[in-house]
Amino acid sequence: MKDAVEKINRILNHPEQWDFSGARNLYVGVDVGTYKIFVIVVDEKGQPRAADMKRAEVVESGMIVDYVGAVDAVRGLMKKIRERCPVPLEKGATSYPPQTESGNINTTRYILETVGLEVLNVLDEPTAANLVLRMRDGAIVDVGGGTTGVAVIEGGKVVYSNDEPTGGVHLSLVLAGALKVSYEEAEEIKITRESEEILPIIEPVIDKVSSITGAFLEPYRNIEKICMVGGSCKLEGFTEIVGRNLGLEAFRPYGPQVITPFGIALSCLQANGNGSESS
Repeated sequence: MKDAVEKINRILNHPEQWDFSGARNLYVGVDVGTYKIFVIVVDEKGQPRAADMKRAEVVESGMIVDYVGAVDAVRGLMKKIRERCPVPLEKGATSYPPQTESGNINTTRYILETVGLEVLNVLDEPTAANLVLRMRDGAIVDVGGGTTGVAVIEGGKVVYSNDEPTGGVHLSLVLAGALKVSYEEAEEIKITRESEEILPIIEPVIDKVSSITGAFLEPYRNIEKICMVGGSCKLEGFTEIVGRNLGLEAFRPYGPQVITPFGIALSCLQANGNGSESS
């Protein structure tokens, strides 16, 4: 899967590198996050063909609170991809944070239907992530913009998942307060400055992510390793701090920010009876 993830990072927001040639069928994965929305298109073999992302503040604490804004953002991303795609894009999938099914499943489904997609799948984010990671045993910790989701994997299947507020937004808020800058400036600092400068400032938030993870994993004493995904995990040192706090082996896959949206797209293949051959 690493080759596919590398390709997504290469073509993300680069329409000139999107390539639909030779694809028999195309499927769309839509990930509506707290501050970012991803759309990834894969073919019948699970190979990425297009990937786009935009900022959109439509989610709070894992729940979609601006339905119209979410629809507009997804419609804009789909329009951009459809203008370059020679065949119709008609089938897709989306996701929700763990334990938010009652408030999100229908909402996310409606968003896709509104932009002209037949919904093949609506699944929880950790399950989507594991379609890419293919973990057999352990846990996935998905640190998103507003929440931290934890999933326990046994025998390749998610046997437990849960979610609690605390994520990238909180990192930026702490940075903004400590450095006396705007939230937008803090976001830029988080991305551009050396991690050694900001880790001491945001470590209390990382400790909170650790405590959330530890509480969810408490009943599962046999877990030895955790995989950290989500945009916040791109920060160097983040994963190591969580692992040290929990006394567990913690690792970060390549491209942690696109693991879940890629998995959402791959879930279409399962729902449609295809097997992914991505490498």
